Amino acid sequence: MNEVYAVLDIGSASIELLVGEIINSNLHVLFSKKVPSHGVKKGIIEDENLLVNDIKGVVQEANDFLDGEIKAVGLTIPTIRSKLYQSNSSVSLSDHDKISKDDIVRGLKLSTKFKKSHEEEVVCVIPVRFNGDFGISQVPPIGEASRNLIIDTLIITSQKQILYPYIMAVEKAGLEIMDICINAFACAKEAFDAVYLQEGALIIDMGYKTSTISFYKDGYLKYLTVGGYNLTRAIAQHLQISMNQAETYKVKYGSLDYTVGQEDIIHTTELPDGRKDYTQKDFAGILEEAAVDMLNVIKEKMGVIDNGQHYETLIVGGGGELELLDKVAGRVLEGPVRVYRPDIIGIRDMAFVSSVGMIFYMSDRAKYLGPYETSVVLPDISNTMAVRFKGLTKVKDTKEKTGRFSRLLDTFFGEEE
Repeated sequence: MNEVYAVLDIGSASIELLVGEIINSNLHVLFSKKVPSHGVKKGIIEDENLLVNDIKGVVQEANDFLDGEIKAVGLTIPTIRSKLYQSNSSVSLSDHDKISKDDIVRGLKLSTKFKKSHEEEVVCVIPVRFNGDFGISQVPPIGEASRNLIIDTLIITSQKQILYPYIMAVEKAGLEIMDICINAFACAKEAFDAVYLQEGALIIDMGYKTSTISFYKDGYLKYLTVGGYNLTRAIAQHLQISMNQAETYKVKYGSLDYTVGQEDIIHTTELPDGRKDYTQKDFAGILEEAAVDMLNVIKEKMGVIDNGQHYETLIVGGGGELELLDKVAGRVLEGPVRVYRPDIIGIRDMAFVSSVGMIFYMSDRAKYLGPYETSVVLPDISNTMAVRFKGLTKVKDTKEKTGRFSRLLDTFFGEEE
């Protein structure tokens, strides 16, 4: 049976809804849409009603297109106020019993038994390595004989006051939540293969008003920091315009290239001593200066990571859609930098990186946690095939807890009896 997943990625500037089908490790896009986000500021929900309406609207559009019904979604949430923990657990087995999915789930539950703040909630429990009589494996050793099973895990938590409003908004929009991951790890699941995760790499996720730096090595997400590195604000201040207008200009004229349309006037500001015309060359200069300032701050943050070695860096996120940003970033950060976007026609947009990664994240987890409940109901298999021809294919490289997600947390991460 093929896996069909719907994923909702909620950010401060936009919401992405992606519906995809996994067939033989390939992702077939059935529906994708990016819409403006309302009611969320710097990762915090300020107006639930606005957000619920946005979610309902984009889900209804998907239902109409698919001639089906999205019942449940995987959810990616902003990385703000997330914490990282490395943990482990040991599960005793009968003499050389074969390891089952239940044994792995039991080990993941046990790994959450460590001291953390009452204000934190576990969002992700991710197995990194498995140890037993079979040796060391990065792949769940289901069916292997062993006397015990040791699991090294990465545990990601979020502040309850951040997490629960997202859960409530999605459920008020009429959807169940199958699983949750933070944006940073979902991006890495799509952008990095196992070699990168072992040898070390960084992601800079440039959002509307904040950017997130995440560092991965030895299979772990080891470092997270979120800062207000805001290119839009620099534009607004220089041109003396609103943030919304500045964001529109950034999207339309977003380039650090001085040679493109350099004399074209794009804005005029009325000043007390006269008019000030801004050309595309001026605009590129403003953006480059702001980008260099931002990247120097990021470079300082990166300096504390693993003795300041120069790891390959990927730039993702809608805020990174600036021509030549990777060249400027490589110069400032003194290392290899690539801009990354999904290689799928129709969603070759940096804002969809975490959505694609979330689908692969859930597909991989289903192999050791068991299949998820139905995410998307389609009329029949012929309809699914018809929709697929409209999409494209991506091959994967080598408050209180509420609703069903409460039960999900209890099932996967609750206290062991």
